[in-house]
Amino acid sequence: MSQPWRAEAVFTESNTACKGEIAVIADRARVPASLASILAETELDMNGHVWARHHIDTARSAIRAGGDAFVAALARRMQGHGWAIAALPPTLPEPQLRCAAAGVLAAFGIPFFSIDGGNGLWLDGLSSPKRHAEAFGGLGAQAPHIDAPNVTSPPDYTALLMMRPDPADGGTSVLANLRAAVAELDDAERDLLRQKVFFEGRADGLHGVGDPLLPFPVLESLAGTGWIRWAGTMVTDPRNEPYFPVLQRFAEAIDAAAVRVRLRRGELLVVDQRRAAHGRDALGPQESVEPGHRRLLCQAKVRIEVTAPVQQALLRLGSVA
Repeated sequence: MSQPWRAEAVFTESNTACKGEIAVIADRARVPASLASILAETELDMNGHVWARHHIDTARSAIRAGGDAFVAALARRMQGHGWAIAALPPTLPEPQLRCAAAGVLAAFGIPFFSIDGGNGLWLDGLSSPKRHAEAFGGLGAQAPHIDAPNVTSPPDYTALLMMRPDPADGGTSVLANLRAAVAELDDAERDLLRQKVFFEGRADGLHGVGDPLLPFPVLESLAGTGWIRWAGTMVTDPRNEPYFPVLQRFAEAIDAAAVRVRLRRGELLVVDQRRAAHGRDALGPQESVEPGHRRLLCQAKVRIEVTAPVQQALLRLGSVA
């Protein structure tokens, strides 16, 4: 469904791949072509696991010079949804698209990678049947989650850059309001989720996220403004078996709070991990899709820096990231 590129563009479409007819909310903030061209000229040099400081500063200077409306649009969306989509020109070649997207992330904070093996800042997730169906780059549905819930300092933002959508029209992104889901629980359920008794996966070999935290509490604070450490796989992890009923109840509340977005080439989804979980629907049938044409999604992380343009805009809006 094509739509004109507008900073305030909002549209809905139907998605029948899920139960019933579900609205797909796609609220994009267009990156001005002139700004995208400047950001695309940066490079992806890394200082360890962090994007090199001089590139961060260069990108922010360009954004402050020519992206006030764009930054304001990102901040409004982040304040309203807990996530935002920046639409870069889809005609940018792949290397330039990666660089321009990194520049956009610098508007939120300090871009970094948490997992080795990527393309500079970006970890590639080329869809493949060789990957676990629910994993990054897998072909199956991925339940809503935050990245690295099992560490002391999860990434403030996770970012997903769509290089190539699924030719079989699957892989719709799922975004869920975690705080709205918590509000659906009763006091006893919330009290149980505050206990430091829950497990999810492993936390080995990660960068920039602190130390492993296993077990951990799902809910970090009474007010619901702290970390909500969640992954849909927790409802089947045998280590959590005594707590399956409350975890299943929370998973249902998260599903009820979810919306779906179909990312197009050049679109950068940035998710505030304190407020929203992300996942995906299953990809479409892949039998007739050549491996080199399969869905290609890239991921990176961001640590908040209060001087970053979007953080300053959020402060002016009276929003705490």
